[in-house]
Amino acid sequence: MGAIRRLGAGLRRDWISAMVVIALIVGWEIAGHMAPRSPLRESPIVPPWEFIFGRALTGLSDYWKIEMWAPVPQLGGAQTLLGAVLALVFHSALTLFRLTVGLVLGGLAGVLLGLALSWSSRVRKLVAPSLHLARMCPLLAMIPLFQFWFGATNWAAIVFVAYGVGVIYLIGTVNAVANVPARYIENARVLGASRLRIHRSIILPAILPELFSSVFLTLGLAWSAVIGAEYIGVESGIGRMVIWSEYFSNTGRMALITLVILAYAMASFALCRKLQERVLAWTPKRPGA
Repeated sequence: MGAIRRLGAGLRRDWISAMVVIALIVGWEIAGHMAPRSPLRESPIVPPWEFIFGRALTGLSDYWKIEMWAPVPQLGGAQTLLGAVLALVFHSALTLFRLTVGLVLGGLAGVLLGLALSWSSRVRKLVAPSLHLARMCPLLAMIPLFQFWFGATNWAAIVFVAYGVGVIYLIGTVNAVANVPARYIENARVLGASRLRIHRSIILPAILPELFSSVFLTLGLAWSAVIGAEYIGVESGIGRMVIWSEYFSNTGRMALITLVILAYAMASFALCRKLQERVLAWTPKRPGA
């Protein structure tokens, strides 16, 4: 009941946004009934909601390939709702694993490299040019190259996500360190703090608020990177479900999988927002924030 009350309060507070969402839902439904049928399949070009959560949802069971708990359509079994749910859970788990590991590895590498560049001007002169060149490479165009290097494997998708987010964390860390007020460091030096102590006790806490901007930026990028890696090469995951649907012009399944990705992305952003509130509980809040 508490969740329902909070939802109602949120809708009353942001009623304009709620009306926009409702208008989009209704507009999609109208377009779905007015759009012509696809010449390749019976699936409509703009699938209405009852099609998406009906035949398209059940059809996702085609991607369930394990002979347990539900029939396998590829082996002659029937399409079932249970098989569709199992397929979504299985492929979602693989995608979320690749996304999480890639984010952690890329975040650690980017932050550590950024701190190293900020620590030593000599390291910065040696490493910075090549790192800045690497971040200028178009991300999606690098997918085939990563597949040649690592194969169409989990590791290839993970490293690709880590590469994509790592360069953002690198630049964000360097900029965050540069924006730390000089008086903080000067005061610490006057009190006799060592260089290591200054980085641990002054610089690291000071850059955390700005680093969370990089967290939210890289989270959206990471979703694009992992779906792109699965779409092009990896043989499993949500991105692979999209390309399987595209092969047979199953627009309803493509729309449904897109909604699933959107829900996951919104949940991950909400989770990061909660993490930000907990980690930065010590920072002063703006009035009305």
